[in-house]
Amino acid sequence: MIILLFLYSFSPTYPQQGKKMYFNMANKIQIIPHNRQGQLNTTFLATVPGVLKIAEIALAFISFILAICSDRKVTTAAWTEHISFQATIIISALLLGYVCFPHLTIKDEQTREGLIVVELIYYLINTMLFFIAIWLMLHLSVSWNIYGRGSAIIDSIICAALTILFGIETVIKYRAWRYENTPISKIIQGDINSDSARKYDNVHELRRDEGPEIA
Repeated sequence: MIILLFLYSFSPTYPQQGKKMYFNMANKIQIIPHNRQGQLNTTFLATVPGVLKIAEIALAFISFILAICSDRKVTTAAWTEHISFQATIIISALLLGYVCFPHLTIKDEQTREGLIVVELIYYLINTMLFFIAIWLMLHLSVSWNIYGRGSAIIDSIICAALTILFGIETVIKYRAWRYENTPISKIIQGDINSDSARKYDNVHELRRDEGPEIA
């Protein structure tokens, strides 16, 4: 028995076949490029899209409060309340994303076009929704059986301002999308002395030398 154990200890060991490969937790998906890590794009807040988003968040939140103060039991006020709340949340997330992920504002970023299309569709839909909310709040303000008529009138004005802002954002995103799909020709300058870059005069005619005939 001791001899068998001694021989088994010196027997060659072979690697196990079909060993499973486990995922290394160190291999993480890179979201922010190395040259932009640890940076916040605070300069985006001073640009035109950044100022528009800040104004949209502020006005949408005020519209949400005024829709609650007008009359929550009426369907017209509930319409404005819901679209104002979703606009406040979604635009805040977009603004936070642009500030925390600076590479989204790089023009050469490959994923930039998809974000532009998503924002274009979102702003276009919101333009139509708040345009409907203007007339709903005006209709609510002329009703005699509500207690928040003043809130409805002010909310209709804010909805009109939001409609204009979302319309401007739609035009900006549409132009950006058109710019992303504009074909751009690039001229690659090679070595002039290379054989592929030699220039020949069009006047001369190139002929093959037939040489002496072989019988």
